[in-house]
Amino acid sequence: MQQARAQAAELEAAYRRTHYEIQVPGGELVTLRVDAASAALQRVHARCGVSCSAFLTAWNPRSAQQSRALNASANEALRARLAALGLDCWPGLGRDPRGAWPAEESLFVPGLELAAASFHARHFGQNALLHAAADAVPRLVWLLEER
Repeated sequence: MQQARAQAAELEAAYRRTHYEIQVPGGELVTLRVDAASAALQRVHARCGVSCSAFLTAWNPRSAQQSRALNASANEALRARLAALGLDCWPGLGRDPRGAWPAEESLFVPGLELAAASFHARHFGQNALLHAAADAVPRLVWLLEER
């Protein structure tokens, strides 16, 4: 039990130190951090006319490293699923600033409500996602029931 708690704490620390990068159409690179208000994200919300957004990936389900080919295929399936719903998806990258974990290709989805973001992330076996409401503060949202 204590080992499981230590692993959970280590995983949360990894998510919190990650730099969540968004490639905004037109060239701007926006970097989000968990629980840090972002003026750049506020501008993105205003530009898109939305009051929320989500940062999702299908890479490395349950934080178990997969091959690049499997990860790319899963992330493309996520992108296609969101696009079929008429949602814009911008390229993103979850980057460990320490370099201990390989960067994960991700998707930024302006206007995606938390319930829908959670549904899609769970479908692809993710532990958590990043969601920002109208305050443009990206928050880590855990999806595992056992947490």
